[in-house]
Amino acid sequence: MSWIDKAKVALGILSPEDIEEDDAEPRAQRRSRPDRPPLSDSMEAPQQSLEDAFEAREAGDISRMRQLLREMDRGGGLRTAIRAAAALEAEDENELQPLLVILAQDPARWRLQLQTAAALGGHDQAEELRQRATALKAPAWALAWCRIDAKAEESSRHGLVDLLFCDPALARTVAARDLEIDGACADTAAAARYAGFAHGRDCIARFGSERVAEVLNRSQSEAS
Repeated sequence: MSWIDKAKVALGILSPEDIEEDDAEPRAQRRSRPDRPPLSDSMEAPQQSLEDAFEAREAGDISRMRQLLREMDRGGGLRTAIRAAAALEAEDENELQPLLVILAQDPARWRLQLQTAAALGGHDQAEELRQRATALKAPAWALAWCRIDAKAEESSRHGLVDLLFCDPALARTVAARDLEIDGACADTAAAARYAGFAHGRDCIARFGSERVAEVLNRSQSEAS
């Protein structure tokens, strides 16, 4: 994330979801990817957010939710995964299949694997997702954070120790925000990275982590 993006997040101009997928690959590579939707002279940033899609789903308006997800999809990352999960839920294989291919080709798909594992918590499938992320060369800070779960004391302790060694600023932030440890203070240096990763985890949990995990399992088959 550039310092300009960090400033926009701090000022409330952008939300973490608007930039988290963009951190996954160089700008030049993003511009040239064939799976990106075509640009037009009048293209503007989407006015809707995932919150709008979730609210439509919770109100029972599934058609509206799916339309919003289509409009927000940038061709990879969190929005694509949620859109694919919605297609899976609707048993819409025609929409789902090309999304699985896109997710399988995402160079930073480790992020979705770990965000989903974190959303699953102690579910057995979380360990399989962590192993995939490890094979995909996920960064040490993300692997350590993914092991931290307030409901699993031993795993959280080991994960927090690992995080303290590889990223002290993020460890303090996770201790304060996720574990709510007395005396722990969030670190401003890690705020943007925390917000981006935690936002994805929380969105996946809100839609349904097991449904998103099923999408990732199927996209794994496409990558094999």
